[in-house]
Amino acid sequence: MSVPRSLARLTQEAFVLARYAGPHDGLPQGRAWERAASGLLIRPEFARRQHAGTLGLFGRGSMSGTNHEIDGAGHGAEAGVWLECKARQAVDKTDVAIFAWKCLDLYRDVAREEPEATARCSWWPILVSSEPVNDSVRRSCLGMGVILCEPQVMPLPMLLRVAGRPVADMHLDESALSEFIRLAEPLAIPLQKRYRIDIRRKELCWSLREPAAAEIGDLLFRQEELTGDIFDLFDHRSPHYFERRGAELADRLHAASLTV
Repeated sequence: MSVPRSLARLTQEAFVLARYAGPHDGLPQGRAWERAASGLLIRPEFARRQHAGTLGLFGRGSMSGTNHEIDGAGHGAEAGVWLECKARQAVDKTDVAIFAWKCLDLYRDVAREEPEATARCSWWPILVSSEPVNDSVRRSCLGMGVILCEPQVMPLPMLLRVAGRPVADMHLDESALSEFIRLAEPLAIPLQKRYRIDIRRKELCWSLREPAAAEIGDLLFRQEELTGDIFDLFDHRSPHYFERRGAELADRLHAASLTV
């Protein structure tokens, strides 16, 4: 699976924001965190954008009729992303379940009204946490199709993009890269591949051929391992690369906090 560059870049920026701007000097204000994270969507790849406080998705409602608020959305030619931004000490699996349900409810409504157009798209839910999360939250995100961006480990799209580069095995262990790609690709798929649209029968199909709990555990191990390897590589070849970008994003968070 080829990860869209826009998705990989966005999740990298969200990770850097969480790692270097989020967990220091106390918890950031919730609304400021939403603004800083959703501000990452301001890039040419996302022609349509929706920011925090808007109900529904680009003017559309949900299948259940519930007025869902998401903290940001961006749609472009190669990817669409929906954001949930959390700035508190204990994000738990309930937060993941609620966000996943909101996204599925919105997705079902769009799929019902525009099945062919929706099936051609690729949309990813992304949870951006300013604080580290525990293993159950990581597992819940993987199991529910939510891309997690938090301070401790690099997000899957970012790592898949790095691991898939032709020169990656010149700098990182080839067998470890191959094993990571094998485990990560089935769990980094968009909504359209997790909940496939059968246009003729007007049904959503959810495949049960998903990675089991043991494979999720193996992926979490490989994700942490590869995160450490990439940090080591950058420390050697481009010291302070992430820290410099983190300082720029921290300034953005500070500016957002002044307007709350």
